[in-house]
Amino acid sequence: MEIKPIRRTSISDQVSMQIKQLILDKDWKPGERIPSETELAELFGVSRVSVREALLKLNAIGLLESRFSGGNYVREVGADIYLNAIIPAAYVSSNSLLELLEFRQVMEAKQAGLAARKAKPEDVARLEEIHKDMVKNAGNLEAFSEADLRFHIELARITQNSLLVACMELIRDVLGENMQKLVAQRGYESGINDHRQILAAIRENDERRAIQVMDDHVADICKSYMRVLEGDKKQ
Repeated sequence: MEIKPIRRTSISDQVSMQIKQLILDKDWKPGERIPSETELAELFGVSRVSVREALLKLNAIGLLESRFSGGNYVREVGADIYLNAIIPAAYVSSNSLLELLEFRQVMEAKQAGLAARKAKPEDVARLEEIHKDMVKNAGNLEAFSEADLRFHIELARITQNSLLVACMELIRDVLGENMQKLVAQRGYESGINDHRQILAAIRENDERRAIQVMDDHVADICKSYMRVLEGDKKQ
């Protein structure tokens, strides 16, 4: 085991922390252009290089955005910004993936219910198109898997909840390479039938039915993934 010396917080980190606090405290409001690099360097008493590094970090986590017209602007802070801290944990191991599937089992049933409650005709139309893509691509593992995930992402968007959307986007990134294994394990007809039932509940704005069908669907996905893991261990 190697223990590394603790390093002091860099100047750019200190600058970014102060700017972040100013934004969260609403001293600099959404849509507002913040001072230039030169002005910030003078205000903080540091170099422009340190300021530039701090601004890059804040752009990366979504608190600021650089515009073609020049300058950095404060972005609207939504609940999804707080997911940035957990993203690295999603790319660890098969156990992490299993935990995310279990998370889906807890979350997606209620998400489907909320989507059923809020769904408008145009939302249903988008889900119907995605389901048609699933049916059309039965037999094409890659295309079918992509449509399957797209269906779930669309459900999150229908809820109009930025945190749920961000959660599903994170899950899509992690599941991307593993989804095909899940589809291969469960089969095309199983996925098509499950999503047809979910779609029917959404179309009827049947919140209770949407919750039940989605709960059964994700529970079966978890069981399928356990079978995938068992198969991988035997190879």
